[in-house]
Amino acid sequence: MTDPTPTRTLAELADGIRVAMLTLAGPAGLEARPLTVQQVQGDVVWFLVGDGADWLGAVDGPAHLSFVDDRTWVSATGRASVVQDPATIEELGDPVSGAWFEEGQCPLALRFDVDHGDWWTAPNAAKVAIGLVKAKVTGSEPDIGERGEVA
Repeated sequence: MTDPTPTRTLAELADGIRVAMLTLAGPAGLEARPLTVQQVQGDVVWFLVGDGADWLGAVDGPAHLSFVDDRTWVSATGRASVVQDPATIEELGDPVSGAWFEEGQCPLALRFDVDHGDWWTAPNAAKVAIGLVKAKVTGSEPDIGERGEVA
């Protein structure tokens, strides 16, 4: 028997989405922050962060990552870690990323390894509205998008 849950790769789902929300456990509970995506390689997402960020102490451990655009939502659980390898940091760098670091800060690579992820897609708002009206009139289930797991 085949698994009916559709799967898509993280790279495919996150293509074109430049910002992700990283959620970590902090002193007051869960804390989320937006980070610019530098690279997606298989089930690993890379970011650059400044070494002076006050939240870096919470990075080594379980984490949550979410991507959103106007038609796609991705939620992933995994582990975050800081990588200080100069070659990795240089490979991830680009002309724009350096602008985010305060004077005197050095970039560090933040690695997020996905353990599990789910995704949802929906057509544009007009198509969703039409689908909801059609479902109401016909008594059928609305076709308002797809859901699956990150492969």
